[in-house]
Amino acid sequence: MLPVDSSETVSHFFYAADTFPSRVFYVLDLLGTMSFAFSGAIRAMDRKPDIIGMLILAAVTALGGAIFRDGILNRNVIVLVDPMYTVMIVLAVLITFFYPSKLFRSHKMFQYFDAVGLAVFAAVTASVAWQTFHLHPISVTLIACFGGCAGGVVRDLVIQKPTVVLSNEIVVMPVIVGAICLMTVESLGFGELAGFIAAVFVGTVLRIIAIIGDLRFPRIMYVEKPPKEKKPKNKRR
Repeated sequence: MLPVDSSETVSHFFYAADTFPSRVFYVLDLLGTMSFAFSGAIRAMDRKPDIIGMLILAAVTALGGAIFRDGILNRNVIVLVDPMYTVMIVLAVLITFFYPSKLFRSHKMFQYFDAVGLAVFAAVTASVAWQTFHLHPISVTLIACFGGCAGGVVRDLVIQKPTVVLSNEIVVMPVIVGAICLMTVESLGFGELAGFIAAVFVGTVLRIIAIIGDLRFPRIMYVEKPPKEKKPKNKRR
């Protein structure tokens, strides 16, 4: 958990009430939460759950990532205070439950929702870490990766499916590039909101390009060979 003075926390534009930047952040954060909820609900569809099971997985995906993110940043867990986040999760589950054929038509639909949630959560984490804590750029990038990927990791662990982050899909690299864009844009003097939007846009676009083009990193081809059986020695009589 990162130490922070409360007077510094409220100075970040995310916490400023009734300002245009705060409204944009709020809308995008809701969008990211809803996208992660969609990804959790769609991820569970092949198990044919009831609506309660789908709601639990969607909430674990969206709220688990947000709680982990806010815990790292040592700030109030917004999703437990603002009911709109819960409304977005329930809405995503209802749409998925009553219109499954529209969403489960392709595996890429799950990936698209996951891409948006990943980019938004990573951008939130990077922006607060960069502006409030003034961390080293490498530290900001690492924390952004943790904050963005936490929801997907929790989702896959709960449903016992291969974790997307640990596959050879290009998942973390868009987060890294997005965090770098955020720090670059803000360092050039374009403002916190511009940096945040740049990180969300770049992270989402790069991830979607990787999905459409099925771009992957090379995998480790090493296969451990089984130990050779020792031949029994013939005993001489």
